[in-house]
This record gives sequence, C-alpha cells and structure tokens, in this order.
Amino acid sequence: MKRRLLIPVFLAVLSGGGIALAADPGHGAHPAATESVAATGTVKSVDAAAGKLVIDHDPIPALQWPKMVMDFRLADKAMAGKVKAGDKVEFTLMPGDKGSYIVTVIEPAP
Repeated sequence: MKRRLLIPVFLAVLSGGGIALAADPGHGAHPAATESVAATGTVKSVDAAAGKLVIDHDPIPALQWPKMVMDFRLADKAMAGKVKAGDKVEFTLMPGDKGSYIVTVIEPAP
C-alpha cells in the first residue's frame, strides 16, 4: 500500500511538480532585482551612526513589494545627512547580500 502512494509522489517530484510552488511569486517569493530599482516614500527615522533609515515606501512594482515600512542600510553613511524624519523622498535601491537592498541614492522628493 505504501509503495503505491510513494511512486506518484516520487514521479511528481522528479517532474518538477514539487519545485513549482517555491519558484512561483504568488506563493510568497519575490523576484530579485539585479539592477537598480527606483522608489519613493517617507522617511520615518534616521540612524546616521549606523547608516540606516526607516522608510514608509510606496509600492515597488519591480520587486512586487506593497506599500510598507522597512529598514534600509545606506551605501554611504554620509547620505543620512541629506534627509530627516518626515521627508518625502525618491531613492534608488541595489541588491545587497542575503536578499537585502541597499539605498545607493536618496534625495528629497520635489
């Protein structure tokens, strides 16, 4: 009886059926950008010493990210002096390590 159940499961895994859910963006995975991604949002806090910002960003379609509040590391700590909490900003993200994204450019929005 067990053998009859295992054979269809084994065949499904071999045919890639078990891999489809992990690669399907509709199941929690998000596409990774390999180039810069433009975004907009509002700065919630600035930690100049750590080189980090908290940004309430608008949806980022290129990453399939909805509007949300996130921590971002700055490529250069000096960029923290360009903005303050409450500023509406335009910023550019580049892929970092371990699936993170780093702010490489940030400017107050016009």
